[in-house]
Amino acid sequence: MKNIRLIVSLLAAVAWIGSAPAGAADMPSDAAQVATQGAAIPAIQEAVAAAAGYKATDIEVHSTAHQITLTVVNSPLNEAASAARSSEALKMIQALEKSIVGQPEFAQVMMVHVDYVSRHGAESKTVQGFDFNKAPSGSFVLHTT
Repeated sequence: MKNIRLIVSLLAAVAWIGSAPAGAADMPSDAAQVATQGAAIPAIQEAVAAAAGYKATDIEVHSTAHQITLTVVNSPLNEAASAARSSEALKMIQALEKSIVGQPEFAQVMMVHVDYVSRHGAESKTVQGFDFNKAPSGSFVLHTT
């Protein structure tokens, strides 16, 4: 009985390993993906900042293989209505899309998060955050619940 369980477990493991998507071996690791994205971050930062009327130093851009986070530091809109921040975030997303379209290092990015923060010294307080999910068309769409 123990041998049958062992054989069934081994067969299940082999089936699971063999179920990797086709081409998975050709895909770079997440760390390699992030490393190649790094060279494009300053241009993205400039484009996003310009689209919303900020200096590049007012926007922080961080990426992982599957998500980009834009942080807007001490925006004048921190005191405005949520709709104003939402509208501005959409402008930044549109600029981001133009910056990364066709770049293979960003092909796996499925989400962009935009944070508005109030920062004083080392202390940051999140004012509001927005999530944009990648649509089948390739554009990023505001997630609403």
